[in-house]
Amino acid sequence: MGSSDHLQYTFKVENSTEIIRSIRSGEQQPAHYKLDVDSFSLLSSSLLPDSPFLESNEFNVGGFRWVIQIYPNGNTKDNGDGYISIYLKLCDKLNSSSFINVIFRALLYDQGRDKYLIIQDLREKRFDATNTIRGIPKVLPQSAFNAECNGFLIQNQCTFGAEVLIINTNTPTSAKVSCVNHTNTYTWRVEKLSEISSDAYSPEFTVEARTWKLLVCPRGTGDQKGKCLSLFLGLTQFHDLTAGNKLYAKFELRVKNQLNGQDRCEIVRGPFHSSSLGWGSMAFIPISDLLIPSKGLVMDDVMIFEVCFQQIFMLKYI
Repeated sequence: MGSSDHLQYTFKVENSTEIIRSIRSGEQQPAHYKLDVDSFSLLSSSLLPDSPFLESNEFNVGGFRWVIQIYPNGNTKDNGDGYISIYLKLCDKLNSSSFINVIFRALLYDQGRDKYLIIQDLREKRFDATNTIRGIPKVLPQSAFNAECNGFLIQNQCTFGAEVLIINTNTPTSAKVSCVNHTNTYTWRVEKLSEISSDAYSPEFTVEARTWKLLVCPRGTGDQKGKCLSLFLGLTQFHDLTAGNKLYAKFELRVKNQLNGQDRCEIVRGPFHSSSLGWGSMAFIPISDLLIPSKGLVMDDVMIFEVCFQQIFMLKYI
């Protein structure tokens, strides 16, 4: 990157013997994968604490399946605190004698100048049976990424790209993250609770053109069986969550306090896809609490459940 390019940005690009940064025209799209994000701040605040990254759809390069993992707040476990961190993950399983060497490029789109900032690790990354995730912990300082004058994040929208240099350039796989805020609340009144001998499902309801239902296990499930009431939200309409498409949701599960309004609540975040269609809590409320009338959770053999959606965003191929 020449000195004239340095002056376009508020940050100083410092190349090293391992990481180099360069600029190219926006007309030359990422060779293998491009991800448009239309609500970056909502995405950043909705990720799970134990997996603080967005994992992309799969894309194919060199006969192998890959995804990228984007850490909006940096991968603190790899000295990426204060930076945007981007990693490449191999989805295929290799046998113990196999390996793949690649050169990985991460790209950030400068919307104001119609250019891509390319961050390339010059070191070959070896992927094998035990090393399936390699990447760049310090792609760009968060402060530089967030500064609108630099062009990477404008009106909460941004674009990431990836190139895996083991084959020739081809048409990239593209995806888009669409995110909306929600205040939709669904209330489910369960009568004759004592007569429910097994798990019970609520009637289906619609939020964001999708059908959902609540599942309550009055006597618990899994290792909480006999200890706690379990409560889950399930997605029942998932025809488009195939081939790697994912839906992420942030919502609050509640059991209403029918005496004083001090409801039992729990915030849940989770990705919904073809192999994971429900999220919730196995240990939502101790069963012993349900037997105490003064706690107001069960009144006249009636219990009231609610789910309040806060954010929904869809990762989908385009």
